[in-house]
Amino acid sequence: MPATRTKAKARIALAGPSGAGKTLTGLKLLYALTGAVTVADGMQRIAFIDTERDSADKYAANLGLPGVGEMTPDEAGGYGFAKVSPVKYDPRQLVEFIDEAADGGFPALMVDSLSHYWFGPGGMLELVDQFARLHGGRSMDGWRDARPVERAYIEALMAFPGHVVVCMRSKQRYELVEGSDGRSKVAKLGMQPDQRDGLEFEFDLVGDIDMEHYLRVTKSRCDGLADRVFHKPGYELAGEITDWLENGEPPREVDWDKALAAASSREDLAILWQRAQRLGKTQRMRSAFNARGAEIAAARSLETVPLDSSSADEARVQAGAA
Repeated sequence: MPATRTKAKARIALAGPSGAGKTLTGLKLLYALTGAVTVADGMQRIAFIDTERDSADKYAANLGLPGVGEMTPDEAGGYGFAKVSPVKYDPRQLVEFIDEAADGGFPALMVDSLSHYWFGPGGMLELVDQFARLHGGRSMDGWRDARPVERAYIEALMAFPGHVVVCMRSKQRYELVEGSDGRSKVAKLGMQPDQRDGLEFEFDLVGDIDMEHYLRVTKSRCDGLADRVFHKPGYELAGEITDWLENGEPPREVDWDKALAAASSREDLAILWQRAQRLGKTQRMRSAFNARGAEIAAARSLETVPLDSSSADEARVQAGAA
């Protein structure tokens, strides 16, 4: 098929040390991207996963103020958003939160911060240790068992049917290098996010924010934003992102019932699943895909064993019961 530019939803990652302004920047971007004007708009449009000990509350509007729902964030002195505050950071629970936000019809999702699902209690590193102990302490086997969990939460983020902003903590990294005099010395590698290497490739836009609140775009699929620097970014940056996302054809509607019925193999389902991912439909379509996969597997099991007519009827009954 000819490649066609289609409209899309934002996939943004913001990295920086504590106090750099990641949370406020993310809220400003999502308000602009979703067209939210009032505090009530934000409550209905932004699903917020807060892993930072309820620090997002510092940016929330006082809902006890008369008429606060009709105020803008500037008038109310804070933003409106719907929030959940997990105390453990199992990536499998993150997938559940993302599914709930999608089923709730929220057009935007923010995770602050995604780093906790890497190093926090119950996070990826802890899961690897748990899996490794099941294999006699072998770290490689622990990673082998944990990788599907990691892929699942990244897939859920990318498949969310709305805009996504994630924040990641970053810290100074160092490395021992050999100097010109042959002695070892410590060299600074710069600020790097607390997250697995290469995660930034999943996002359309990645920005590093420093303590002076300058955001430097370090990765962008939008040529016009590459290597740009924004001070206290907000509506200006969101406007440019919106223009880029809206520059395309509307995604074509898919008759999913007809498409699933036409799928006759696991390979067909895999191709269709990739399309559902690109359209942000996987949360709502997962049960239908699983059901069709079971039907295909049952049909294949009947085809692989030569049966006479009586045993074939019995096998079909057993397959239907299964």
